[in-house]
Amino acid sequence: MEQAPFFTEIAEGPEGGQAFWARAEDGVRLRLAHWPVSSTALRGEGTVFIAPGRSGYIERYGHLAKRLEEAGFGTFVIDWRGHGLSDRLTEDPNICHVERFTDYQHDLDAMIQAARDLDLPRPWTLIGNSMGAAIALRGLVRGVELTACAFVGPMWGITLLPPVRSIAGLLSKFARLTGFGERFAPGQDGQPYVTKAPFEENTMTGNAEEYTYWQSQAKAHPELMIGGVSFGWLNESLKECRALASMPSPAIPCLAFCGEDDGDVDKEAIRTRMADWPNGNYVLVPEGRHDLLSEKPVIREAVIEQILNLMGNYNP
Repeated sequence: MEQAPFFTEIAEGPEGGQAFWARAEDGVRLRLAHWPVSSTALRGEGTVFIAPGRSGYIERYGHLAKRLEEAGFGTFVIDWRGHGLSDRLTEDPNICHVERFTDYQHDLDAMIQAARDLDLPRPWTLIGNSMGAAIALRGLVRGVELTACAFVGPMWGITLLPPVRSIAGLLSKFARLTGFGERFAPGQDGQPYVTKAPFEENTMTGNAEEYTYWQSQAKAHPELMIGGVSFGWLNESLKECRALASMPSPAIPCLAFCGEDDGDVDKEAIRTRMADWPNGNYVLVPEGRHDLLSEKPVIREAVIEQILNLMGNYNP
């Protein structure tokens, strides 16, 4: 596979990481990266796929990859279309846009095929973060080959008051029909969240060190960043959440975590999904915000330990 740029100095991940280019079925160029297990790791436990959240990119998961490597897991991460160094989909590269939410399934399929081509160690498991959890859930329903999964702040519903939800759905649909689907939705702009929201006001994490880590990445490589969402992305996301709600849960071991203070995703949608998930458990994390994988050490480590137990075929 063709090598792709990889900013290891800002990722701060394990040694030996490499990035590659891949093509989705519809021709979109995607960036993937693999952090292998070093020879000094305790044991080889397989490969954990990371399905990033909206605005996520490979280097942002360097710290998580290092923690997984310490436990004996390799890490495989993707830049979704429109994110990181993968192909941007609009004339303005700062807009988070997708034509159809199901287009992300082409990216997931390309990731699985790349893992086969690279012969990554099995078993293959997955951590889905926010938007990535929505993409991964549909993939699992479709039969993507994974042995266990963990979802963190899964975007199976978006937190909106009922009147706002109705207006957002109608307005975003009208914007798409009138040719404005690639424009910023109301209240959105091209500035990345971490460069405009001070730590004290952010909704993602209570960990100042991790937030500074993200901000330093944005300063060093602004080409990895995206801003707010388009009318099209908003419309497609609302539709996808409704579609996912009617789908059955796959029968593979699963944990789903949501922070008690997470105001971005619909907790009831997560609770309802996990109540009917065979071999699944729902964990509400006290004092946690949206990105539990980057929370205060005591919160983050508790979440990661449960994920590692699941990935290692132990009872969570």
